[in-house]
Amino acid sequence: MPSTTQPTQTTPPLPPPLDTNPRGTPFERSVWRLTAQIPAGAFSTYGLLAAHLQSSPRAVGNALRHNPFAPAIPCHRVVATGGTLGGFKGKVARRDGDGITLQEKRALLRREGVRFDEDRTGGAGARGKGEGKVRVLGTPFAGFV
Repeated sequence: MPSTTQPTQTTPPLPPPLDTNPRGTPFERSVWRLTAQIPAGAFSTYGLLAAHLQSSPRAVGNALRHNPFAPAIPCHRVVATGGTLGGFKGKVARRDGDGITLQEKRALLRREGVRFDEDRTGGAGARGKGEGKVRVLGTPFAGFV
């Protein structure tokens, strides 16, 4: 007799560091699970992750700041909604200056194939004022499950 039950949407499997490690709050783990879905060469935004989780971009950023599994959970692939780099390793450009951390974030993204407005113009970003003003080019990944 055929089954009459409807298939249910399941949560994607945990990425390797999360499947055996209990670290993080339930919310942090849900942010990390989504972040692990962003493919290499792509990026997403704090706002898109927040919308998927029915949360706020700031809460997503805080969860990513506590990510102990980088680079397996690739928090460097999450940028601000306007395409600027946002923060990295707990540092925020507008608060902490550009610093080495945002240079590292940009280098990681560039190594994966993400393009920036300075690549197109040959300059130092749309406003010419350093890493915090450089914007990623393209459409953010939003195919979360």
